[in-house]
Amino acid sequence: MVVKANPTLFNWLRSEIKIGVICIVLFSFMVSYASAQNFTVRVTINNTDNRVFIPGVGERDSRDLGDITLYNPPHFYLASYLNNVLTGLVAAKGEYIRAYNSTANHTLEITQGIQRSRIFLVFSEGDYRNIDKNIGLIEQEDFLSQISPSFAYGLGVLSPIKVVLEYPDIDLVGGFSLRRGDYKLLINYQGVSGNKPVVGIRIV
Repeated sequence: MVVKANPTLFNWLRSEIKIGVICIVLFSFMVSYASAQNFTVRVTINNTDNRVFIPGVGERDSRDLGDITLYNPPHFYLASYLNNVLTGLVAAKGEYIRAYNSTANHTLEITQGIQRSRIFLVFSEGDYRNIDKNIGLIEQEDFLSQISPSFAYGLGVLSPIKVVLEYPDIDLVGGFSLRRGDYKLLINYQGVSGNKPVVGIRIV
């Protein structure tokens, strides 16, 4: 028995193999592209009266921070405080931190790789010591496993927090409001649009 090859079927299979290879290459590129991205969290405090603590540098008046300054600290946190009110950013690890001021505000930033990124926004009582006493647990990733993980007691409803996520080099897709509680966020890469990577964010 002679079996004749079907050229139409052969060309279709060849096309599918090519498409499959292209998809694998694109997927690999997207994973590499995403893994090369950094993630920055920035908090701006609307005064220049606070004291700011920078690990490895020490305390400074927020009005004296000057232009954007990049630090490679021994621990990845920044603390701003006045009258027993503490605002800070804390991470187990990172790429760098930055602190700077303008005429009316001062800003704290932590930048880390986007994969497995986790940055705590601290808003509570105390000063930098409230963060410093917990930094070992945070760096060991044991902080959230404690019975009641906290930097201090809450400040109540008189001091609301508004978190705005803004990243000029990434197109962020998604919006939601969060009430008090624990949440899981899904952040996923959705391709490129207008020369910007598109990143979706939603509650899961």
